[in-house]
Amino acid sequence: MKDGLDIVLTDLDRDFQEQHSRVQSDIEDSQSVSDRLDRLEEQMDQITERLPDKALDQQGTDSSGDEISIDKRLPFYKINGKRVNTSKSWDEIRREAEERLRDRGVNPSDASVDDVLDEETCQRIEERYSGDFRLHADLDRYDVWAAVAAGTVAALVDFFIVKIPQDHLYKGEYSQEGSPLTKWLQSKDDPDQHWLAGLAQRLEEDNKTSFDAVGPIMENDLVEGFHPRTHRLQTFGHDPLLGLVIGTIDVMRGGMTAISRDGIPMLLGGDDVPGGLRPPVANIFKAFGTTVLHMLSDATTEMGIQPPGFTLLQAFDVQAPLNDERTVGELARFMYLKGYDSRHFLTMSTSVAAAEVVLRGYYFLRRHFDEGYDAEVCYTAEVAGEKSWRFNRHPRFMGMKLTAHTIGAAMNAGKVAIHQGNPLAVNYTQWLSFARDAVRFAGLKTQKPGEVVRGHVYANARRLEEGWDDIDVSHPDFPDLVVRA
Repeated sequence: MKDGLDIVLTDLDRDFQEQHSRVQSDIEDSQSVSDRLDRLEEQMDQITERLPDKALDQQGTDSSGDEISIDKRLPFYKINGKRVNTSKSWDEIRREAEERLRDRGVNPSDASVDDVLDEETCQRIEERYSGDFRLHADLDRYDVWAAVAAGTVAALVDFFIVKIPQDHLYKGEYSQEGSPLTKWLQSKDDPDQHWLAGLAQRLEEDNKTSFDAVGPIMENDLVEGFHPRTHRLQTFGHDPLLGLVIGTIDVMRGGMTAISRDGIPMLLGGDDVPGGLRPPVANIFKAFGTTVLHMLSDATTEMGIQPPGFTLLQAFDVQAPLNDERTVGELARFMYLKGYDSRHFLTMSTSVAAAEVVLRGYYFLRRHFDEGYDAEVCYTAEVAGEKSWRFNRHPRFMGMKLTAHTIGAAMNAGKVAIHQGNPLAVNYTQWLSFARDAVRFAGLKTQKPGEVVRGHVYANARRLEEGWDDIDVSHPDFPDLVVRA
């Protein structure tokens, strides 16, 4: 009997020890959880102590008499004892607000929640909770004002400085004044009067080219309409844009690429010209340098050289939009003979440069003084796959440029109308800038979905690497906590 009792007591003691160990383990776990909660509460108290006093009122009432309480340790507030989560989505918050309006006997359709917010805030919230695969370049009102100001400045420069190349009696009855800047530039063509013209003369003597052989071409009547006043317009080697390639090739082969008055391109070699042209130059670098220096030497002569790409216009045998009698090629020839050369091209560039100065000045100052604007610009640039310092590739800046140059081009069309349709009033540089920015912006808006998504991933990864900015809730600019029923 005694042995049986010892066995039972031994079993009970073992069970007690096991239960005691479990209880001790549970107590230790509970104490660990309690310690963690205490530490979290201490951290929350430290954070809330940094909040402004007016944001720490734990209890109060709004204008309707509803009791509002705020728990400093929890991410929600209470209205009439009902918990309202502050981390809900916009749609959930709006639905709850509409329910409260119904409880008060107000029809939400008569007083939409969106009505109490300004348009800009609604748009920002909608963009936050919606997404698509388009890269936005939305401009705020200051951006639009800056773009309009830049376009207006460009138009004023076009009207009062660019004007037309020379004084001209258009159609024999409209007396129109030429540009003072172009007149000044074109007056530096006498080697005996100005050092720049003397330097150009020496450059021409040292850099003879095969595409400048006027005499043999005229004597053999190889190119129709070819004479000393138009030979530069009719040779691709003299074109500031096309000549860099075609002119270099002409020098290397000892030939000439020309275009007739009728717009027919002609490829001439030394064997095609009785009397011959200059011998070929085998070295491509020497040929390129000779071509560039020869163009520079011709730029300060009486006729100058044509604007970039103007030689190619002679190939268009179609009706000119500004004239009922001339083709595009004939109009280009007329404009060049009336002083529409590379020097006037520089004058026309002043209107584009004025717009760029205004835009870049605004853009720099806005990014310097508006941190939010700078952060948004950098993020958008990263999404577009561009570096933040590249002005011209920022979607926002590109949008402003396109707006400004659109205004400048439209005002130039008005200037042409004021000049009775005189093609000399066309601002070639302004229209080229408008076309360039329109193509660039169109390409930006048609990015593939994968490219935009990759850009967003890259931009967000950069933000995570850099870390979140520290928030100083004691700063005077930190927004106050406002709770409405």
